Amino acid sequence: MGYQVTRRRFTFHNSSFIIHNSWFWTAVLLLILLVLLAIGRWRGTGTGAQVQAPMFYDAHYLYPRPWTQEQEAPGVPDPFPVAFYSDNSITQPFVSGANNLEMVEVWLIGSPYGWVNVTLADETGPLYAGQVDFPETPKGRMVRLTFPPIPDAAGRTFWLTLAAPASTADRPAITHALGGDKVGGAIHLNEYPRPGNLALRTYVGGTAVPAALLEQLLPDLFRLRLQQYKTVKGEWFALLFGVMVGLTAVYLLLARPSGQSVWQAMGWLAAGLLAGLLVWQVGDGRVRLPSWADVEMKDCVGRQMDADERGFLGCELPVILSDDLRVVNDMLPILWTARRVPEERFVATTIVDGRPAIRVPGDSLIGYALDVPRNGRFQADVLAEGQGVVRFAVFFNDTMLAEQEVVGGGRPYRFDLDLAAIAGQGGELRLVTEAKEGAAVGLWVQPQLLAQSDWLLAELPETAVPAGHQFADDVTLVGYAVTPGEGETLLVTLYWQAARPLTENATVFVHLLDANGNLLAQSDAAPVQNSYPLTTWPTGPLIADTHTLTLPTGSSPAVQLAVGLYQPTTLARWPVLLPDGSVDPDGRALLPVLGNR
Repeated sequence: MGYQVTRRRFTFHNSSFIIHNSWFWTAVLLLILLVLLAIGRWRGTGTGAQVQAPMFYDAHYLYPRPWTQEQEAPGVPDPFPVAFYSDNSITQPFVSGANNLEMVEVWLIGSPYGWVNVTLADETGPLYAGQVDFPETPKGRMVRLTFPPIPDAAGRTFWLTLAAPASTADRPAITHALGGDKVGGAIHLNEYPRPGNLALRTYVGGTAVPAALLEQLLPDLFRLRLQQYKTVKGEWFALLFGVMVGLTAVYLLLARPSGQSVWQAMGWLAAGLLAGLLVWQVGDGRVRLPSWADVEMKDCVGRQMDADERGFLGCELPVILSDDLRVVNDMLPILWTARRVPEERFVATTIVDGRPAIRVPGDSLIGYALDVPRNGRFQADVLAEGQGVVRFAVFFNDTMLAEQEVVGGGRPYRFDLDLAAIAGQGGELRLVTEAKEGAAVGLWVQPQLLAQSDWLLAELPETAVPAGHQFADDVTLVGYAVTPGEGETLLVTLYWQAARPLTENATVFVHLLDANGNLLAQSDAAPVQNSYPLTTWPTGPLIADTHTLTLPTGSSPAVQLAVGLYQPTTLARWPVLLPDGSVDPDGRALLPVLGNR
């Protein structure tokens, strides 16, 4: 009996010791948290697809477990590899969720002898720049890019640009793109915005960490979507969430073990919350400690940087004026938007011999809705894996552009198709495979649309007539030229310039008028044969936009052009500020034909 009493007393005192030290463990965990707050970098915005906009009211897809009210939907697809090389670059705009932005992470892989130039910019221009070298044994990884804290970063838009000038199409650098909706906008291939986003993470430090944690717990985009689809719930969601947390805490205190005081229970509750927070943040990589592997970016503001042995100036964005073929569209990062037959789960992406590829079953179809660029080409290598023969074919709508049969395990075949005959047309580009023999699968290796951007000019040609009309606040008609075309046609080339990145598209109208203002001919189209909308325009270079006008037989002489921009859905014309400072009441620039007709 004495032995049993002693044992009970020991157990009682040991339990009391642990209970009375609940606040000790809380203090320990709090100290660890304070150390991480002082030296760590905390994820400032969500990554990947957070909320995919539903097509129907009851189809809300939430990352990372998409669901509907009826059944669970297929999971969010894996990241898509996307190549960049030579004069091509990839830019990701993003909005910082908190102040003190001081690090970004981006996934990269590339040739062991190459490197990637990275530039971080805002609306004023480049802020920081750096270079990432690949190891001799390349392996894809998240690369950390650090820079001095940006104190007023919350809510501001930044642009991260990746370029690999020493890489080639056969040995490109590769990053990851994600499908879905995200704060900040779409990925840009060169200047072309495309659906999806880079696998990009941002990190903040110091006093901005609480705001970053709030963004992780309840992202701005999530609150926005709630307001869009359930206005009342969106406005009250934060309050209801807080009430739920408070009631949960009250329940845990009331359900404490017998003999435990409220004070002791509060200590264990605080310790549990701190432990859960630390495990979530540290275990999921949402807090990063400084590392020797971090790539330190250099400050661009107020510095004159000299070119290094690689010719890297650091604080210069990639030059887009080039006579070479440049990427207009890449079929991998936009795969999540494509029509995939027989089913999405049978179409996957991979990396083949250092290049991104789409793996498809023997019988498949991938359909992309797109506009064909001027001076465009489609390029892709095709391979067959396994035993058998696969027929590869490229269609635009129902017209077959090319086909080729490939033997499993054989050499790849290169599609290099000139798209001049369908330039400016909209439709569906279809990548089709057919299993002719056996059970081989197909690989579309780095399928891309490319174009020679001869419509981008550094200065106004000598043959052009200066204009100087300003449309809205951001677009200037710098000049124009009128030249005879074939037969009864005139070619009118407009030279536009954007003052800053544009967020709204417009249709260009060109009216040919006689001496009495009567309409003789007209052209309404998006710029550069419907292939270069305003949201793709870079700032600085001139955009040469040519329109063909056909004159009626026996018409009066053409003496004047009326040129303008209008919103394609409302048909509202953009305001026009004339060179003399007045505003044209009809929203058009009147330009003399100057005896060309």
